Amino acid sequence: MAYKKGYAFERQLKKDLESKGWSVIRSGGSKKPDMIAAKDGRRIVIECKSTSKDAIYVEKEEVKKLRDVACAFGADCLYAIKKDKRGFSLVDLSQFSEKGSSYFISLK
Repeated sequence: MAYKKGYAFERQLKKDLESKGWSVIRSGGSKKPDMIAAKDGRRIVIECKSTSKDAIYVEKEEVKKLRDVACAFGADCLYAIKKDKRGFSLVDLSQFSEKGSSYFISLK
């Protein structure tokens, strides 16, 4: 069930970005990052997260890998966060706070 929910979110995000003129490549399966998009010379690497909780926690090692991929493509690194059945937000890593071995962002 979680895989279907994540897949649906990624497909919807891809369609939304494409409708706004972005060229998008979505990774299949559980590969990281979930997608890479480009528009007008700007490139973004996106990891998708969906939750019903009030915060998202991301392991520092996952963030490091995502940053490494973004750097290799000369891209910005963003998280697409969807809470419950509401729409999604694109969140820059600078909006996350450090907490132990993770980064987190409050969704309240």
